[in-house]
Amino acid sequence: GDVFGFIGPNGAGKTTTMRILATLLHPTWGEAYVCDHSIYTAPREIRRLVGYMPDFFGVYDDMKVIEYLEFFAAAYRIKGPARRQRCEEMLEIVDLDFKRDAFANTLSRGQTQRLGLARVLLHDPQVLLLDEPFSSLDMRATEDLLTRFQEWKTQGRTLLAAVHDLDLARRSFDHVLLLKSKLIATGEPAATLSETNIQAAYGSFEPTGTRS
Repeated sequence: GDVFGFIGPNGAGKTTTMRILATLLHPTWGEAYVCDHSIYTAPREIRRLVGYMPDFFGVYDDMKVIEYLEFFAAAYRIKGPARRQRCEEMLEIVDLDFKRDAFANTLSRGQTQRLGLARVLLHDPQVLLLDEPFSSLDMRATEDLLTRFQEWKTQGRTLLAAVHDLDLARRSFDHVLLLKSKLIATGEPAATLSETNIQAAYGSFEPTGTRS
């Protein structure tokens, strides 16, 4: 039930951390747990609980949008009429139902981002790991997604999102973690994203979105 942000410059370790939590990458040392499951001993259980959307991902050229979702729904073992119904529901949630019969490779970058979000929601995950989910979205789509964040939070889901926009993080996240290869600070956005901590993470470079 928390909306949690990973903040830091490129190469800080945000994507690496998410890939470790999604059991797609083994750490060189240390331990991590997802819903009390160890990444070392219970990767299958974790994958059932997690929906992971990377920043960049491919789509199958010869599949329509609805076929793309049904393919992954089948991988999640969603069967029969429930599969099509679930896919249609996800398209409506991400406002992509008007593209259901378009080929996936004809979508814009922002539409592809929304398709990826629909995909990770198919199996009703408890934890969402979203790597730069706002990177290709326009202002309206960004606000729509933030509204969805709050809806999923009230449903008891946990959301971890890596973002670059510090203003967005300050106003939209419950907690944030500031990284630069190691932990700089973590906590509520107002305190964590202080001028001193931002300086420690970014140096003299002022990232976009830090001030209104």
